Amino acid sequence: MIDRIEVISIFNFTPTTHTEVCHITLKDGMSIESLKSDFITDLVIIGNEGKNYTCLTKGNFSDEISKFIGQFDLKLEYPIIFDGTICQFGVIGSTEELNNILKIAKEFGWGFEILSVQQYDPLDVNAFSKLTKKQKEILLQAHDNGYFDHPRKINAEQLAKKIGIHKTTLLEHLHKAENQVIRNLIGEKS
Repeated sequence: MIDRIEVISIFNFTPTTHTEVCHITLKDGMSIESLKSDFITDLVIIGNEGKNYTCLTKGNFSDEISKFIGQFDLKLEYPIIFDGTICQFGVIGSTEELNNILKIAKEFGWGFEILSVQQYDPLDVNAFSKLTKKQKEILLQAHDNGYFDHPRKINAEQLAKKIGIHKTTLLEHLHKAENQVIRNLIGEKS
């Protein structure tokens, strides 16, 4: 039914309910209205281009997910990506908290793959050390391909296609990276 969902902003996240803005890519032949269920109870279309939708969604978590989420005070990083049977997200926490999450997930029978672990220091003044690997990569790709030139040599859609990601994901990474670099330049702590 769904090819891919990218959660780009969460308004409400409790152990039982969620409200967020998502980019949704449907599989061929599926309708956006067919997504309504116990898990997505309300869906408002903000934008649409072909089988790609930007929506405000609201719903309930399954009992299993509610039980899992209720055990932790999760600090999630965007975007949260659901692609087929895979969910990719960033989480901030202590080593003990992260090990606990992995332990409980294993008890639920869920597989986890840790893509990277980084030291989190909100007082670190080096903006580039705060950027994720993906943000650094996209920022460098944007620079190398003339995205920041005037006039631009490549637009966001072309750059996203070249890198192989969704345009909105590219823009989200660029926005966060630019914001962090600017904060560093003006001496503002994040």
